[in-house]
Amino acid sequence: MRAFFEVHLRLVITVWVILVSVLGLLYLMNYMKFDSLMSGVVSSKLDVISSSLDTSIQRVERLGIPYHSAENLKEQFIQARQREENVSSITLIDAKGNALLQVSKNEQQLLAIPEDVIRRALSSNEPRWLYSDDNQLFSGLQTFGDYGRISGSLIIQYDKTALYGVYATVRLHLLEATVVIFLLTALIVFLVVRIGFSDVANVMTLIQRYSSGDKHLDSRVAVGSMSQSFAEQIRQSEEMKAQVNEELERLQALSRQMDRSDDIAKQDNKTEVMK
Repeated sequence: MRAFFEVHLRLVITVWVILVSVLGLLYLMNYMKFDSLMSGVVSSKLDVISSSLDTSIQRVERLGIPYHSAENLKEQFIQARQREENVSSITLIDAKGNALLQVSKNEQQLLAIPEDVIRRALSSNEPRWLYSDDNQLFSGLQTFGDYGRISGSLIIQYDKTALYGVYATVRLHLLEATVVIFLLTALIVFLVVRIGFSDVANVMTLIQRYSSGDKHLDSRVAVGSMSQSFAEQIRQSEEMKAQVNEELERLQALSRQMDRSDDIAKQDNKTEVMK
């Protein structure tokens, strides 16, 4: 168990951390991709509305009828707004940013257009433009008068809060898919590491047992494994160590015997001299 915590668990946790980072990045990228896709879909719908209204605006300009007096144009604005229930207002502004004609859900209240939107509508390099914030999406089409000069812009305001339910559902599904993928992958990683690094753990276990004084290692390892080879090397080193110790003991015994023989010889010489 100690070898499991020292080898397997550390490696598994490291892989899990990397996996969480990758899946978190994929979750964020997919959500941003969905947000861009939804904005594109809504923008396409609003472009159709602005194109149809631009044709009516050009017709009114050719007839020289003031916008506020063109009942047919206002009726078309109302119908266009009602075509998309999330459209808050449709506004036609002139080159100075003044509202020439506007229809909204609340007909009695004129909705103010943010300065950033007006600036974008009149300074965009493209006739069709798009501006988005946290709650609103503004889509428009620039209008042109004589000599191709910009005369104003058509601004369609779309309420993005109506899509929050869809966004919440998508986030939930993405989170569920991410969690499921993580759990399955984490299990696979755990099993692969557990099986693939089992020999490493067994070798560490053998080292720990050997350090604790357990000399019977061969009977506790699998045949043909790396741990068996390691145990065999330990056994051979123990045999060599035992042989060396035996040889040292033999040499020490021989040395002691030679010392005793020398002592006896010296005593015999002393006895002969005394005689």
